[in-house]
Amino acid sequence: MTGNRLYKYEKLCSRTAINNIFQGGKSAICYPLRAAFTISAENAPTQFLITIPKKKIRKAVKRVLLRRRVREAYRLNRNRLTPILNKQGKSIKVAFVYLSDEIADYDTINTKMQALMDKIIAIVEKENNKQEEQL
Repeated sequence: MTGNRLYKYEKLCSRTAINNIFQGGKSAICYPLRAAFTISAENAPTQFLITIPKKKIRKAVKRVLLRRRVREAYRLNRNRLTPILNKQGKSIKVAFVYLSDEIADYDTINTKMQALMDKIIAIVEKENNKQEEQL
């Protein structure tokens, strides 16, 4: 992966993978964002999904605006997560859910995305330490 571009293979499209994330995955919240994710042992690329609930944000134009802001924040901050996963030989599938009824500005979303990435990194490292102790 070169640069900060988002590639097609990074998009999470599989219905079974999405169901596994929301049914049996881990979760981290940094309001107004929630990340539901699963960690797998395969060395595949990180995949992500962004959902803005229609129940919370009624206008499609506003949902698209928020989706673009969250995607941009993820694009710029994903380089915090990928080196750690590559070092451990793992991959992650993440779904970002927007929780607020209000439309947040980009700076707020970006800072919350950074905090959310830090929480995900902590969970990944904690899980890796548990697996090393078991061996």
